[in-house]
Amino acid sequence: MNLTFEGFLKGYCRELSGQQSLSFRKLVEQATTVAPRVAEPLFLLALAQGKAEYVLGLSEGSWMEEDYRGVLSLYDQAGGMASLCAKSELPNRYANVWRAYRAVKEKPVADRRINALMRKRTLGALRESGGTRYGLCRDLNLNKGNVYAYLAGDDSKVSRETARRIMEYAEERGTQEGAGRPVRVAG
Repeated sequence: MNLTFEGFLKGYCRELSGQQSLSFRKLVEQATTVAPRVAEPLFLLALAQGKAEYVLGLSEGSWMEEDYRGVLSLYDQAGGMASLCAKSELPNRYANVWRAYRAVKEKPVADRRINALMRKRTLGALRESGGTRYGLCRDLNLNKGNVYAYLAGDDSKVSRETARRIMEYAEERGTQEGAGRPVRVAG
């Protein structure tokens, strides 16, 4: 998924305003009345689309006008959206929108990293219990091809939630199977 900041802002504005329209006039109206949380992503969207002056005019006389003027001034100094969002002077409410975007954009990479860690635990638990990949797929009603590929090292083949289910199943099976086995003591 190649999510752009502008694409994220469009979806975020729709979500926070409760409307499907991306009309700046309607979004400013929502921000000044029933959905004040849309104010920050709305102005960042306006900056991204080159409509900041227009939105500033729509917000004239509202509680948002002064904030918008300050952010526009910072944007002019920064020379770009990424530079603006990296500025320490940017009000935290605007920086939080950037952080939310980064979290959504980086989620697949984080999920794959966590899946890799769970895969290692799963394979260890399956080895200890003597459980099979086929049995795991059958018992959890999972696609055999995806699970086999995941356990072979393709961490993108299953979701984070499915990887957790697989790991928990393997570990639980290991404790059930291991309950009747004799324990080897070194010595």
